Amino acid sequence: MPNELMDPDDLRPVYQRIADELRNGYVAGGQLPSAPKLAEQWGVAKETVRAAIDVLRSEGLVVSWQGRGTYYRVRPDTDEAPASEADVLERLDRIMNRLDDFEGRLAALERSQDSGADQ
Repeated sequence: MPNELMDPDDLRPVYQRIADELRNGYVAGGQLPSAPKLAEQWGVAKETVRAAIDVLRSEGLVVSWQGRGTYYRVRPDTDEAPASEADVLERLDRIMNRLDDFEGRLAALERSQDSGADQ
């Protein structure tokens, strides 16, 4: 268990200390080691590590997918100035254009499947 987790003056539960350690290791888009590996690394039960990851999940810092792992979310840099309304609208316009493109491609795929099923 790392020294930070063994501090006798720290009265917080171990899972909260682990959550702090994981927060300090934040790498946008990076994958966290598996719960069993973290449990082994820190010498704690897997449930303790899962509780720490649940804290980060509730804060919106990580996302998990069954069979794929847990990843740090990509979050905007807090040092940057907030986007202007024009920037937000421009980005939203680009997103809407991509959605329109995907919708057209999906409709074309569905038509080709329907025409293939009719034969």
